[in-house]
Amino acid sequence: MRIATVVGRVTLSVRHRSFKGERLLVVLPWGPRTAETGQDHDYSIVAYDDLGAGVGSTVGISESTEATRPFQEPTPIDAYCAVLIDTIFFQATDPHPVR
Repeated sequence: MRIATVVGRVTLSVRHRSFKGERLLVVLPWGPRTAETGQDHDYSIVAYDDLGAGVGSTVGISESTEATRPFQEPTPIDAYCAVLIDTIFFQATDPHPVR
């Protein structure tokens, strides 16, 4: 699972019949330094969402085979919005340095 920021939505005029009541979001997965800098995101991807995340939300995404686990039948997705994140605590320096 990776942390990502929602930056947009995808609108489809034609969709696969297995998609019902979902939303497709454009998310920017966090890179190794995103928590420190607020920048340095990985490339944007599209994630399936049924939790109601909106633009600006911080989410946890599952990718690849794990993204299809919530579905009983095969579903053509590669990223799934698995959790809405309220807050993140991050400390850039180690509070317990090795002496």
